[in-house]
Amino acid sequence: MPKSVPAWGNTLRELLKGQSTANLVANALLICVSALLLVVGVQYVHTEISALVRDDAKMSAHKWANHLAASDPQMIELLSEPHDGSVLRLERSKTASSNIVSYSIYDKDGRLRVYAGTDTGNQHDQFSRVSIPLSSQGKTIGTLVANVDTSDIYDLLVQGASKIGMILASAIGFIILVSLLVRASATREAQRNITRLMQYDAATGLPNQATFEEILNSMHQHEIMDQTSTRLMLINIDRFSHINERLGRQSGDQLLREVADRLRAACNDDSLCARIGGDTFAIAASTDNATRTENLEGVFAKPFQLGSQSIRLAASVGVATSHNGAIKPEILQQRAEKAMRAAKASGGQQYVTYDSKVVSELRETERLSALIEEALEKDLFELHYQPVVESCSRKLASFEALIRLTSPEGERISPDRFIPIAELTGSINQIGLWTLREACRTVSGLPKHISMAVNLSPQQFSSATLVQDIEAILAETRVDPKRLELEVTESIMIGDAEPVLEQLCSLQQLGIRIALDDFGTGYSSLSYLWQFKFDKLKIDQAFIRASDDEPKALALLGKIVEVGRTFNMKITAEGIETEEHAERAAYLGCDFSQGYLFGKAIPQTSLASVVISEFAEYIRRQTNGEARFENARNAEEQPVRSKSATLMN
Repeated sequence: MPKSVPAWGNTLRELLKGQSTANLVANALLICVSALLLVVGVQYVHTEISALVRDDAKMSAHKWANHLAASDPQMIELLSEPHDGSVLRLERSKTASSNIVSYSIYDKDGRLRVYAGTDTGNQHDQFSRVSIPLSSQGKTIGTLVANVDTSDIYDLLVQGASKIGMILASAIGFIILVSLLVRASATREAQRNITRLMQYDAATGLPNQATFEEILNSMHQHEIMDQTSTRLMLINIDRFSHINERLGRQSGDQLLREVADRLRAACNDDSLCARIGGDTFAIAASTDNATRTENLEGVFAKPFQLGSQSIRLAASVGVATSHNGAIKPEILQQRAEKAMRAAKASGGQQYVTYDSKVVSELRETERLSALIEEALEKDLFELHYQPVVESCSRKLASFEALIRLTSPEGERISPDRFIPIAELTGSINQIGLWTLREACRTVSGLPKHISMAVNLSPQQFSSATLVQDIEAILAETRVDPKRLELEVTESIMIGDAEPVLEQLCSLQQLGIRIALDDFGTGYSSLSYLWQFKFDKLKIDQAFIRASDDEPKALALLGKIVEVGRTFNMKITAEGIETEEHAERAAYLGCDFSQGYLFGKAIPQTSLASVVISEFAEYIRRQTNGEARFENARNAEEQPVRSKSATLMN
């Protein structure tokens, strides 16, 4: 049987439990200092008691000496007589004080003349030997040496000092004990606070990311053992960053606390609710006990009260489910995150599950986004060029640069698919400048009467350096700004149009022409046609196609041309695919035509043949069709070769 531990041992062990080495050293030092002070105090008290005892002994001896000199004249005479070598011995009963155990009287020459009592010497610590001079009529006649019993006064003082010492020792012990208790309590509280900070979110009091992952792992183990399912929901507050910027961080934290309180109340008792990011919360539970969708909707149904302000919040929710432990916790969380991002990409305030069509679209968006980054890094983009001709003469006037993307695996990605993603991710600025630079390099090798059109994305106008970047590209490629045409759509006028108009004016001042593309299909408004003087108006191909069978579309097409003429703009008809389309565009007064009838978009390597064909056609027109292409080519062989060589550079 093990020996039982004393109660004080348990107490001490409890006090020392959890103490760090530094705290133990500090406590040990405190005890040592206290013990040293106690020892010094005891020694000081002992010294003081000894001094008091000696003073008391002296006082008793003085009284006895005075009594002796006053009451025994024979003693004075004895000391005055010559010493014959004898010593007068007296009994103890002759002493005048009970605490004078014995005494000796010496004459002034130091010879022993009288001895009284029992000779105890210094055998007892409570005896004090005191020497007192004896005087008679103002003259010293001898010395009295008395052994005084001080035991009574000594015991009395020691008892008093002991009581005081016990009180002081108890006080010191109490102070040490309280100090240990305070230190132990403070340490435990600090450890609890550290643990809480490590496991819980300080702002909301909910479990944090680390605790959430730990509990989710535990739920995964139970899911495997019990063959159950786990549903994970990630909730992200829509546009919360704007709320933070508008109201301030402190108010934002208050809103997060209120959201956390509502989520906690909406969750079942066996659901895990945590804050895993700035404005992202997580709820995990078995599917049998999972929080209901309507409970989450109720969290954000009512406005949040922030002081006197009433604020409405919405959230995007992504959901993923694991069955029988088939999905690891980290994969489950990744799926819920993808579903949540899909909910936000769909405009927010959505409830999206991982296996929904929206998530599939998000995965495709992420794939294309990664491909765009790879294309920029590895120079996978290329430009194709579609010819634009004069409507009446069919003479080549310009090319429109159209970007193309082919993946390393050979997949051709339509601009309609990757351009919106590039605009969403912000890479459109880099793509737009690359396109402009490559198009300028190409047009610099074409005959000078041929110009180049390049599309600008509305997002590019958010760049404060757009005008400077374009000017730098023109200087780098040495292209005359008059040979460059920038096409913009009506959507650039949505929102704050003033900065966009300023940038367009700056580009026009450089000599660049500005064309309004896809007119009539977007946010059509005649107001911005007089706010900014566009150089060209491009009619969307939908009007050309619709005019085949719809008289109203044909009438509207004519009105659009008339509007362009009113504002002194050149007109380009897009979507010309048949001779009827071409004749109709020329009849209505369109200056230029563009479409498959005159050629599809071709790579740069094919531009030379187009220019050569255009030159041959020019020769035929000049000679009324009498000169053959071969003769014209021979006549102009050297210039054409040089132009073709320049095109290929």
